[in-house]
Amino acid sequence: MGWLFYNNYSKSDLVAELTTTEESETNRWETIAHCLRGNVLWAVVDFTDKEKAVCKRVITCHLLERGSDGRSWGYKSMDEGMHPYYYSCPLKYLQMAPETACEDWRKGVRQYHADRAPRKVEKGQKVQIMGSTIPWVVIRSLRPLLGEYDGRIYKVPRRALGAVICS
Repeated sequence: MGWLFYNNYSKSDLVAELTTTEESETNRWETIAHCLRGNVLWAVVDFTDKEKAVCKRVITCHLLERGSDGRSWGYKSMDEGMHPYYYSCPLKYLQMAPETACEDWRKGVRQYHADRAPRKVEKGQKVQIMGSTIPWVVIRSLRPLLGEYDGRIYKVPRRALGAVICS
């Protein structure tokens, strides 16, 4: 599937368009939950086939992108069955929609969230800092999370916490 762009649409216009209930003579699509994670729009959608009187609940992934003209936004849609290689879907969405299509993708979502779960640290621990020029800090405060390195105090984002260093 390709990308579809709307001229003179803002990002919020596009999100509204993609989450609005649509209905035809034979089908109905209703978004029951949605959230935006950067340029990925996640949604739980009830799809109803009116002729067969069957309702199916699915998780959809809409990749959003600004057009090269700077005045438009476009999207590419996928559902869980296509195993989108994006895993920032909220965990609660996995409970809202039955697992019917891609167990591997759901495992990836769970792993994504497990990798980003706040790590438990205690005051006085020496902790490695990931993705920083500062190799480690000694935790001085938990709220806000502050660490000391080379005599300076730094605010530490929890996502940057690495392993506890034994010393």
